Amino acid sequence: MRRLAVLTTRYVAQGPLERSVGFRNVLAALARVGLQIAGVVALVGVVAYLGYHLVVDDPIVWRETYFTRKDHVALWDKVLLGGLALLLIAIGRVGLGLRASRITMAAFVLATGWVIVLQNFNPENYNISSGWLTLLLIVSVGTVPYKPWHVLLLGAGLGVEYWYFAAITPGAAGDRAGFYFLALATSVNAVLAGALYASRYAQHRGLRRMAQLKNSASSRSSALAAALARERSIQEQLVVSEKLASLGRLTAGVAHELKNPLNFVTNFAGLARELVAELREELAADATRLASDFAAEEAEILDGLEVNTVKIAEHGQRADAIIRNMLAHSRATPGERRPTDVNRLLDEYIGLAYHGMRAAHSGFNVDIRRDYDPALGTPDVVPEEMGRVFLNLLDNAFDAVRTRAASEGAGFAPVVSASTRRRNDGQFEIRVADNGTGMTEEVASHVFEPFYTTKETGEGTGLGLSLAYEVVTKAHGGTITVDSGPGRGTTFVVVLPPAPEMFEEKAAPGV
Repeated sequence: MRRLAVLTTRYVAQGPLERSVGFRNVLAALARVGLQIAGVVALVGVVAYLGYHLVVDDPIVWRETYFTRKDHVALWDKVLLGGLALLLIAIGRVGLGLRASRITMAAFVLATGWVIVLQNFNPENYNISSGWLTLLLIVSVGTVPYKPWHVLLLGAGLGVEYWYFAAITPGAAGDRAGFYFLALATSVNAVLAGALYASRYAQHRGLRRMAQLKNSASSRSSALAAALARERSIQEQLVVSEKLASLGRLTAGVAHELKNPLNFVTNFAGLARELVAELREELAADATRLASDFAAEEAEILDGLEVNTVKIAEHGQRADAIIRNMLAHSRATPGERRPTDVNRLLDEYIGLAYHGMRAAHSGFNVDIRRDYDPALGTPDVVPEEMGRVFLNLLDNAFDAVRTRAASEGAGFAPVVSASTRRRNDGQFEIRVADNGTGMTEEVASHVFEPFYTTKETGEGTGLGLSLAYEVVTKAHGGTITVDSGPGRGTTFVVVLPPAPEMFEEKAAPGV
């Protein structure tokens, strides 16, 4: 029963479907366009018909009689049809609504049918009028969205016109073939009107559903975009926090490293002052000495001063280099790639990372083993960015051996090794290894993912190794891999290309 009710509503009694304001607006728009099309076609037909008869020079009269209709062309009905066509076009352009459009089209069809029957209904060709009326009915169904019962009413009106003229035409009253044909055409058109109406409603529902899905997708897309923007903002803040944290660890090492050159500067400056004082004493002691004796002593003192000033300059430059490295490490934007002594850079950051760990954990000690290839060369890198990479790798190595030493006690000898070598294919290899706690295969597969960390809350952000991965792979076109196992330590291998090139970006695994 429910299925029957749905089919009845969709194809027969379609009134409930127009309760949708959107669907009524669609039908009204179709009706406006249909009225204009019908009006234009009718107007063109009238003009073409009159033009043809003018060309063939047929007599044109305002109104012919029943007996002269074969010999003359009447003008009054053509003017009527032309006026009705213009009215259709005007109403279609104004848009009076769906009901007004249906009524206007029905009036045009009935008026045109009346004129056609008047012109063609006679004992010799009256049956042709049923064909003209059927054509009018088809045009009305095709241009204006009628319901099935609307078509039945319109067909009944045309049938009444046909029956009336058949009744008043001599010899035609008994021939009902044309009437039956018109009734059959009306039924078929009613079915077609119902199917066309239902298809329009289905199309409207489909478009409405698509619009709803589009709006839903748009709102979800906006929400996802906002969430992604928040995620990016949080990630940027965490990246800055990670850099500040590494800068804090670096600062502890820098403070220790600066002590040595500053102590040298202080000591050699004191020696220089003593030599200057000694020179003054020599000058004031005996003014009668020979110039040659005095010159020899003066040269010795000046040599000492020169040595001291050279040492002061060297250690001052060393302190300046340490400070510049720290400032470069804290910069938010990377510098330019340039030939760099990676052996020296790695050695600097070993000292900084080691002293930073000692400042954070008093009593920490480790055996640091260095194996640098003297023929490594100077690969093109961004020193401050590679410094961040080395610092993160070394921090992890020192932390791993410190953790294992704390758990195993005095029987464990912590070792961290750093090595470099030039491969046969020209690539530069840097290794940082430790004999610390090591990682499981599951942990090792995620170490380069952002925010992944096995440290306690507050001890790490999980961005150090992900930033190292970004620097090595994206900024330098190299690779970074890890080999680790529980109880056997961890080895990180950084491989840099032999020449500065533009490389495609590589996404971190699992990101």
